[in-house]
Amino acid sequence: MPFDPHQVALQLTVGLGALVAVVVTSVLGLVRRRPGWLYAAGICALGPCYYLLGLSAALATLGALGPLLLVGAGVAMQRGRPDLATVVVAPVYLAVFVLLLMYGMAAAY
Repeated sequence: MPFDPHQVALQLTVGLGALVAVVVTSVLGLVRRRPGWLYAAGICALGPCYYLLGLSAALATLGALGPLLLVGAGVAMQRGRPDLATVVVAPVYLAVFVLLLMYGMAAAY
């Protein structure tokens, strides 16, 4: 199979690379209490969350709110509320889990 740069770019922006980046940067933001990492996670979440917009209504809601929740967690962290930031990030982890399940089911075929 030849090297396809378009496929690599797709995987890094919407695929597993983006999901790993969302999880790693958001965990770093929560653990180190740095809102910049949460903002970076919001940017990394744009691709995977955009993919969720084309699915059912509940998943589309997660897709639309994912980056906004990460930015909101960054704002909460700036204002000294790490507990609120942790609660706000939880639905994003649910969306990442759903996407990982979808990738696993697609790989099973």
